[in-house]
Amino acid sequence: MASSKGSILGMLLLLPAALAVQNNTSGPSPTFAQPQGYSTKVYNVSAATSTLSYDYTNEELAMLWNQVGKIAVGPVTTTVSPTPEPSAYPRPGAFHAQSPITDISINSATLPDDFMWGLASSAYQIEGAAKDEGKGPSIWDLIAHRDYGAVSDNSTGDIVASHYWLYKQDFARLAKLGVPYFSPSFSWPRFFPFGDGPVNMQAVAHYDDVIASMVANGIKPAVTLFHWDTPLALFNSYGAWTDPRIVDDFFNYAKFVISRYDAYVPVWFTFNEPQYCNWQYMYYPAGNAKGNYPSYHNITGGLKARIACSHYTILAHAKVAKWYHEEFKGKGRITFKNSGNYYEANNTSSAADVDAVARNFEFVLGWFGGCWRDGDYSAMLKSTLGSMLPTFTAEEKTLIKGSCDFFAIDAYTGYLASGIKGGSAACASNSSHPSFPECASSSSLAADGFALGPSADNEMSWLYSTPIGIRRFLNKIPKLFPTISDIVVSEFGFAEPFEGKQTSLANILWDLRRSDYYQGFLDNILLARNVDGVNITGAFGWAIYDNFEWFSGSSVKFGLQYLNQTSLERVPKASMFQFLDWFKAKGGARIKGAGNATVPLM
Repeated sequence: MASSKGSILGMLLLLPAALAVQNNTSGPSPTFAQPQGYSTKVYNVSAATSTLSYDYTNEELAMLWNQVGKIAVGPVTTTVSPTPEPSAYPRPGAFHAQSPITDISINSATLPDDFMWGLASSAYQIEGAAKDEGKGPSIWDLIAHRDYGAVSDNSTGDIVASHYWLYKQDFARLAKLGVPYFSPSFSWPRFFPFGDGPVNMQAVAHYDDVIASMVANGIKPAVTLFHWDTPLALFNSYGAWTDPRIVDDFFNYAKFVISRYDAYVPVWFTFNEPQYCNWQYMYYPAGNAKGNYPSYHNITGGLKARIACSHYTILAHAKVAKWYHEEFKGKGRITFKNSGNYYEANNTSSAADVDAVARNFEFVLGWFGGCWRDGDYSAMLKSTLGSMLPTFTAEEKTLIKGSCDFFAIDAYTGYLASGIKGGSAACASNSSHPSFPECASSSSLAADGFALGPSADNEMSWLYSTPIGIRRFLNKIPKLFPTISDIVVSEFGFAEPFEGKQTSLANILWDLRRSDYYQGFLDNILLARNVDGVNITGAFGWAIYDNFEWFSGSSVKFGLQYLNQTSLERVPKASMFQFLDWFKAKGGARIKGAGNATVPLM
């Protein structure tokens, strides 16, 4: 044993010398020659600040689609000529009446002939044909395919209703039903596949015929220019709505579309719900672990993304609106569609709850309310956000002020507002507070724990049927913004509970809770107008049929028509007849016959 220990000790003593010889530490360090003819650079992917540029080639467009992945193709791949609509549609009533009027005081009340009403939807949610006829990918093509798990049922907008190919039949259906207005959105990445650069002439030909087909059916378009489908190339290039260059790129797109179609479009909405910067855009996967696109300006989401997105959206709208009236001399009216709901103090005797109402309204509607005020952010936003909030120049404030012709509101539900623990002042001075920056709470439950109204589908946990709330909201809006001339309810609708799980078409068509929602909301819109004296000039139901509902996918149903996602058949539900019968009884605009649209050639 002793001999063995001595051998091991000797080996350990010799080890450093052996390693020194092996590593040649006493010799010269190796040198490497630099081959001639090569430029050099140190790369740092986390420091991406310069922008990508495109040459607008077919190969680059293909690479953009490769960034998205495989796109599904539906059963229809070319424009379909309409077939005759039936003389009548199956409708409810044999053993169960439709929802009754909610206030008999308006039995004889009516609407004027110029009251706009109709149905609405958006390009990504119904068009399908995602990759066809030169269209570029939008951010939502990327999210649905690459932001794994973002969409609850993993569905996409690749096919949905294929309205891109079936629009002629859809318009024939609306005309037969007597719907005088349709409010779609147009697809920015169809017109400009890269967001800027050359116009895609296949998209121009398509939307030429969309407008012409509406006019031929006597339907008036109320067109939204942007419904969240920002061209993906602009995210790759400079970060899209976190960069000021987006203002001119959006203006370039909007100017083209408006210049071409203004003669036939009486209403333009520049943006659908700019408040999406809060509850959607700030969650986009910019430069994070999923690595879907670069994070320019060191903005990977969150409050920074919300603030930048909101700021440049306000400026983009204002630039388009001022050009429309002052330079282009447009024939119609222009504004944007607000997303907002009604708030009422949970306890009117509580100063904290009353304050919560004001803060909820200000951080939803007031953030974008400069066009009805002085063009600037409010004192509440400035004091809360401080240096995080960009400033508008005097010229920009002039641009923003007065840039909305009327107030459009997508109003779906109502809430009770409450103060938060510790108070709003302490929260507003602490940007790390979980309730920052709103620093207010809201709930769909009454003080006794009873829901404020019947609930929608569980995927839409925020949505309850609160018809009295819409009347109170429409009375509140002119108090928030006294300079507005009139209000259009640009969207309202309801997701029937568990409809996506139903397998019987007969059961799907009897959407009683949605029917009740429309009767109650329409009655209260009429009460606000005819009894309370609020100048309400239009109302649009959401949606023309079942569609893709963003992060909730295709399993949630808002449609007044059922959509068979295999055959693409559309079938009117009970709610459609509730909606139509209401306007048949109360008046409003009427289809006055077909016409012809001659869109000028480029």
